[in-house]
Amino acid sequence: MTNNPYAPGRQQGRWKPTVLFWIVAAVLLLILIPFAIVGGLGIVLFLLGLVALLTGLYALLFKRRSWVGLPHRKSGGLVAVAGFVVFALGSGIVGATAAPRDDTDKATLVSPVQKSATATPTPTPTPTATNPANSKCTTAAATQKYNSQTYVCTMGSDQRLLWMTESDSKRVLAEKAAAEKAAAEKAAAEKAAAEQAAAEKAAAEQAAAEKAAADKAAADAAAAQQAAAQQAAAQQAAQQAAKPAPAPAVPAPAAPAPAAAYYGSCADARNAGAAPLYAGQAGYRAALDRDKDGVACE
Repeated sequence: MTNNPYAPGRQQGRWKPTVLFWIVAAVLLLILIPFAIVGGLGIVLFLLGLVALLTGLYALLFKRRSWVGLPHRKSGGLVAVAGFVVFALGSGIVGATAAPRDDTDKATLVSPVQKSATATPTPTPTPTATNPANSKCTTAAATQKYNSQTYVCTMGSDQRLLWMTESDSKRVLAEKAAAEKAAAEKAAAEKAAAEQAAAEKAAAEQAAAEKAAADKAAADAAAAQQAAAQQAAAQQAAQQAAKPAPAPAVPAPAAPAPAAAYYGSCADARNAGAAPLYAGQAGYRAALDRDKDGVACE
C-alpha cells in the first residue's frame, strides 16, 4: 500500500477543512491584520498570494494534501495559479503605492523666513511638470525660467536649498544678510565691552598696587623717622648719663667795701648791701663773725 493521497484508485472526497487548517488560518489572520493596517490592501494581497502559491506548489510537486487539505493535484495547481495571480496583483499595488516620489510638491514648502516676513502667507505657484519647484535645487544662485518668471536656487534659514522666485530670493538673502550683520555687530559690541571691562579691571588693579606701594613707602618713612627719633633720644640719654653731676654753686664774693668802711652791726652791713662780709674785706670785724668761719653777717 502507498500513503500517497493522490494515488490512482483511491477515492478522493470533497475538500473539508481540518484542525490544522483552522490553526494556520488563525495565525495567518493575526499576521495579516498589522500588515493590512500599515501597508493596506496591496500588502495583504501580496502575502495571501504568496501563501497560496507556495501551498499549491507544495501540493502539486510533493503530491501531499498540505495544511489546506486539497483533495487532488488539480486543486493544488488551481490554488498555485490563483496564488500567483493574487501575488502579482498585490506586488503591483505595493509597487505603485511605495514608489519614491522625487517630485515632492516643493511649492508648498515655505522657508521660516518667508513665514515670519508677513502675516499673510504668499501663495506659491502650483507645480507642474516643468516647474522648478518639482526639481531638486543643488547649486546655490542657479536660475531657471518658468512662465516668464525667474526662479533662483536659494539657501533658506534652515540650511536647505529651495527654488524661490527672484523677489522672494532677494528678500530671503537680504534678511539673512541683515541677521548676519546684526550677529556680527552684537559679537563686536560684546567683545568691546569685554575689552573695556578688562582694561578697567587692569587700571583698578594698577591703582590699587600704586596705592599699596605709596602706603608702604609712607609706613617705611614713618618707621625710619620713629627709629631716628628713638636713636636720638637714646644718644641724648647716654650723653646726659655720661655728664658729671654739677658742683654746688659758690656765691660770688661781694665787691670789696671801701677801705674806710665800718659797720656797727650786721643790719648796717645789710642796709649798705655789703653783707655777707668775708675776712679781709673792708668792714669785716671779728665781732660781726659769730661762728668765726671767716664770713660775717651771713
